[in-house]
Amino acid sequence: MASIEDLCDELVIMIWNKLNNLDVFYSFMGVNKRFDRLVRDVSYTRSIQISDKDSNNNYCSLPDTLLDRLCFDVLPQIHDNIEWLTLEPLSMERILCAGQYSHLYKLTLVNFGHQSTRHYFTNESPFANLFKQRITHLNVSIHYKLKLLLVDSNENLYAFISSIFTNLIDFNFTCHCFWRRFQHLTIDDSCNKNSFLQNVINLRIDVDTLDDCLRLLDGRLIYLRKFIVNIYTIESSTLNIGSKILTNLRYFSLTSRKSTTEYENYILPLLQRMINLENLILCLRISWRSKYIDGFHFKNKIFIHMPQLRTFDFEISTSVPRIERGNQLTNHELQNTFIDERYRQVISYIDDDRRGGPRSHIFSLPYTIDTSLTLSNNFPGGLLSNVRHLLLMDHRNSFEHQFFKIIAQSFPYLTDLSIHNHEQQRPKRLNEVDKNNPQLSSIEFSHLNNLRLGSSHIDYAKKFLDEMNTRLPCLIHLDISYENLESVTENFTRDATRRNCAQLNRIQFHKSIVLSENFYLYFSSLK
Repeated sequence: MASIEDLCDELVIMIWNKLNNLDVFYSFMGVNKRFDRLVRDVSYTRSIQISDKDSNNNYCSLPDTLLDRLCFDVLPQIHDNIEWLTLEPLSMERILCAGQYSHLYKLTLVNFGHQSTRHYFTNESPFANLFKQRITHLNVSIHYKLKLLLVDSNENLYAFISSIFTNLIDFNFTCHCFWRRFQHLTIDDSCNKNSFLQNVINLRIDVDTLDDCLRLLDGRLIYLRKFIVNIYTIESSTLNIGSKILTNLRYFSLTSRKSTTEYENYILPLLQRMINLENLILCLRISWRSKYIDGFHFKNKIFIHMPQLRTFDFEISTSVPRIERGNQLTNHELQNTFIDERYRQVISYIDDDRRGGPRSHIFSLPYTIDTSLTLSNNFPGGLLSNVRHLLLMDHRNSFEHQFFKIIAQSFPYLTDLSIHNHEQQRPKRLNEVDKNNPQLSSIEFSHLNNLRLGSSHIDYAKKFLDEMNTRLPCLIHLDISYENLESVTENFTRDATRRNCAQLNRIQFHKSIVLSENFYLYFSSLK
């Protein structure tokens, strides 16, 4: 049997590029002279991620032994190869002091915000010249559990970053919505029009309100060509946005997961100013509109203002009042409005909630907007290979076996599934499979790691944990009520549910439980 030592250099590096740099350094350094040479090769060391992750996939600090090895043995030999570094706060100083990094131009700072790192981001910092002159690409992420103490309560974090990294042309800032509610994460007057991100060409940013987005498009970013913005909430604006044409913008992506009634008032006029746009992405939840958003709307209200537009990707739901139910298109009619060549393939379906009114859901294929998606029972199917995280939600109708079969076929690489449905499944063979009936054949989710059933009827626990119904060979995390789990596993003794639970290393309940010996014997892989 061939081993990695038998592979050519190119294949070895190709394999290593799929692994964490730290794992490669730790596992292959010192094994032999060939691996020592390859681990320092410029083709492998242009981009180095010097951060670790815990069992919950959160970034954490490095062990001292590994950090010592990197700083003394590895980085002094490869620092001039490195163009991109990924760093976490507690090890940042030692890493940056371990070499000159003559070709470094890109930084990714994870868990950004520690007060202990503030002295690194001042004009007196030993890294000031690196940050101000050489770093042109910056990625910053803030975890929601991290205390954001890098700036004082009266300071603005965006302005602070812009004053330290003065030569940015590419800036990517993401943070949990918990932090976007705070004053120091708004685009305000402290973000001086004459100096704030003055050279930036590509900007990806999470903001709290529509006003933040509009300020970024008020002319202060004169070189901006690509703008990707995630707005937490789109409400009525306090600004006079005017009608100035955004001539430089070529790529615009707008995402907002919270429902808005301001599409016609603010979003549409903003889009109509982007006359040279070539790529457009919209991900919106629009409510209280008299008609569904459809293909004719895009053509007559958006495309006509964007003669250079080449690609248009979207995922949009439109809710209309109950009183307008009789004036809406059927799903077949809705599909027939997408006749422009820029649409490619479109999936659509309609939910008719008798209490809340009808809602349409349309999205383009291939679906590359996000790795997450929320669907209802009326999803008709279609291949969405890019989606990894799926929320299935329906408050009227139960999810049945055939629907889950469609889901498994449509999302072949799904890793995370949440089910919100308190409706009991229809009474039919919940725990049996008729091998002669393909409609009731067992379903497999080959890559599913995380299953969340805490907001669902017990029938879905029966559906997914019984191997006669569903096969889950990679399941490691389960969110479920204790009572449902106890019942489905017959007090942690049932053989039919044992295999799907065999690899679980984490089970999350929503209340404190004193667990029995049977529980730990049944779930032997728990950490």
